[in-house]
Amino acid sequence: MEKEISPRIYYSVFCRALLLAVVVLFGSPFGLAQTSKTDAPAAASMRALNNSLLNLHGQMQQADVNHARVLRGQAATVIAQRAAALTYLIQNNPHDALAFAFSPELLADLATKFPQSSSQLESHATVSGPVQHWIADYANRSRSWWSMNANGGSLYLYFANKEPAKSGEQVLQATGVVVGNFMAVETSAPVPPGARSSVSHSSHLLAATTRPMAHFWPTSLLVLACAFGWPVLSEGVRLSRARLLSFLKQFAIYGLVFALCVFTSTSGYAQSSCMTTGVQNVIVILATFPGVAPPSNITPQSVHDMFFGASPSVNSFWQETSYGTTSATGDVFGWLTLTGTYSGTACQSLAAVQSDAMSAAAASGANFQNYNRVVVIFPDVLGCGWSGLSSIGCSSLSTPSGTINASSSYLSAAYASVQVATHELGHGLGLSHASSRGFADSGGNPIPLGPLASSGTLTEYGDKFSAMSCCTGNLGGEYAAPHKAEILGWLPPNAGYQTVQASGSYTLQPYEILGGLKAIKVQRGTGNDAWLWIEYRQPDGSYDTPQSSGGAFPSPVNTLLVPQPYSGALIHYEDSATGLHSQLINYTPSDSSFFSPALLAGQSWSDPYTNLSLSVLSATSSGLTVAVNYGPTPCTAAAPSVTVSPLNPSIYPGQSAGYAVSVTNNDSSGCSSSTIDLGSTAPSGWFTSLSAPSVTLSPGQSASVTMDKGAPAGTLAGTYAVNLNAATTASSASGTANATVMTPPSLAVSVSISGASFTRPGTVSITAAVTNGGTSSSGANVTFSLTAPNGASTTQTATTSSNGTAIWNYKLNAKSLTGTYSVVAQAALSSGTKKNATTTQTATSTPLAFTVQ
Repeated sequence: MEKEISPRIYYSVFCRALLLAVVVLFGSPFGLAQTSKTDAPAAASMRALNNSLLNLHGQMQQADVNHARVLRGQAATVIAQRAAALTYLIQNNPHDALAFAFSPELLADLATKFPQSSSQLESHATVSGPVQHWIADYANRSRSWWSMNANGGSLYLYFANKEPAKSGEQVLQATGVVVGNFMAVETSAPVPPGARSSVSHSSHLLAATTRPMAHFWPTSLLVLACAFGWPVLSEGVRLSRARLLSFLKQFAIYGLVFALCVFTSTSGYAQSSCMTTGVQNVIVILATFPGVAPPSNITPQSVHDMFFGASPSVNSFWQETSYGTTSATGDVFGWLTLTGTYSGTACQSLAAVQSDAMSAAAASGANFQNYNRVVVIFPDVLGCGWSGLSSIGCSSLSTPSGTINASSSYLSAAYASVQVATHELGHGLGLSHASSRGFADSGGNPIPLGPLASSGTLTEYGDKFSAMSCCTGNLGGEYAAPHKAEILGWLPPNAGYQTVQASGSYTLQPYEILGGLKAIKVQRGTGNDAWLWIEYRQPDGSYDTPQSSGGAFPSPVNTLLVPQPYSGALIHYEDSATGLHSQLINYTPSDSSFFSPALLAGQSWSDPYTNLSLSVLSATSSGLTVAVNYGPTPCTAAAPSVTVSPLNPSIYPGQSAGYAVSVTNNDSSGCSSSTIDLGSTAPSGWFTSLSAPSVTLSPGQSASVTMDKGAPAGTLAGTYAVNLNAATTASSASGTANATVMTPPSLAVSVSISGASFTRPGTVSITAAVTNGGTSSSGANVTFSLTAPNGASTTQTATTSSNGTAIWNYKLNAKSLTGTYSVVAQAALSSGTKKNATTTQTATSTPLAFTVQ
């Protein structure tokens, strides 16, 4: 019998060896001075790589030509590893990715010093273009990403904050950090249809949306493995050698699946999305590959029955659960043998598979203008690993019959079933997953709902009573009320559901029968944008009937494991964090399984954070009556929230980094004002200056303060963790960011202006003084950049004289704008001979302002 090996041992040895190799290779004095005890493994790896590169950057500040050549070779390896680690963070924790990205000024200097590796550095960018949302469904997890078509390439977006709430293709403007084809989005906003795509980089020039990620992948897979392995291996599972090898193979697939940049990239923008009501015209293409026999149980007839036949089928599910509003019809083509060449790993060829499958179907008589849902089923010999994958909503899709507006779905033949098809086509209709959302009080005890600002604990497939839960087991039941009402339009307002903002009693008809009020959308207290969706399930119809005891997939199809939800109100939560999900909340919080979440007949619940209370007065086979009451608002204390910006400014030793801090009082509205004390403990030994030591805020009120963190003279180069603590008498919270300390350059430049205020016409004399090692430097190239009050930029170049100064006499005429101008100077000094490669040092001044009246 094969000996069991703890993967923790592999992980520990592997990662320690990796980090030790980084330290030994680059022999740095930074040691572990910049580590943070609160870092997760991936963040700790990222911090170490930042520090390695900063150490090389510091050596480069003083390097001669020969040493610089050696440093560039060392930096190439670190930059490649760092790009891979930052890519992992973008995909898994975009907020941390933003917090470890270097500032535009530092990136520009790194690109100058290490030009051969500059394409692998991140870029701060603002991009706009059509976006699509994709979800891959595995047996017990999912992966979600957004792709943007910008400047002819595909860019993958991962949102540090709220995702866009709209399904289907739309034009979006996003600002954040780009590595390769991946972007951590800090802010985003929709732009009008028809807007042109664009990419604007605020640091060095990068072709960010068209570069393949493969250029840094081979040299950096170890860093990603270290970062990725911890969440899995920390579960305490023990694996055999064979299973460990299987895990590593799955890791490679997991990491590379995001190379799906070839998905349905189109230059056009769909002006309208597919309707979620009426007849849905579906084409299903069964595709296989040369020498690959499809599963014997998946035949054109069985697939036709699966999609369009009697219950259970996609058509039957939609007709019954939409109350006759939506149905499915269409055609099945195949099995068709594709003749293209496809990647054998990581499922990198889906666009080619879909394109070839559509061409083969067209050759068999398919006219794609007749369809608005395209489904491809194929044996998973490409290493995808998922049961299904789908776009969220529709987008423009190029087909042999011309461009159509359609959703795209893929099913693995091994998992093809009514459950998977209904789930994936639910995505195609615009739905994300049916999740659960759990909460706990300040003592860690489970409760139905936490404070209004609390995100709780989300479980992606946590609502087992919806078909949009996990898609490889039995069908979960009907789509939840917020999905039916606000996305699908299957519950019309006032008739199908009613918005409630006042006290009263409401009777809901069973969810499964035609006609009557099916749900109420209850505002959670007065004056907020949080809602409770209340519905009433009964064991009627084909898809909401309890599972029988005879097998894993009985008929009718379902996964309702217990009768408890039929005895009371099933309630979902909606707030600013919900997006396209539905989120089940638990009124039996002691049962963490969420299999008994209903608020039962005879039970009442008072929201401890608002003035809302609910009472289920009765629950019979004919309906549920619930009383909604808005009474006096209680006072319940909650931890304040803190955000810190920017997330990673760059400074030199002896300088201060400035932060804008937002503090919010999250106490319930029934509380009086609270004083929130502010302080900072990290980095240790740094000077801290706050614009106010405390703020007094009413519930829901926010205040802004500024914080300066001063790095002591002699601070080693590195990325340091920064915090801001906010505490009341009842609770506390902390906001986090970073500060990157750079080795000072030997070259320095400062700017002076002949006055603070000028009138038109006139001359503004701007002087740049350049020093090298503290001595005035002649022959340095200086670029002045002046920004006018309207944001327009003007540049002027000059060379320093023997006293190390360069002067720009900027002319003001009668048409010059009034207002505040700012000017900055960049100096560049080259060394070396014609026989040797030159080394160019650069330095940038602090911006200086003047006004024109």
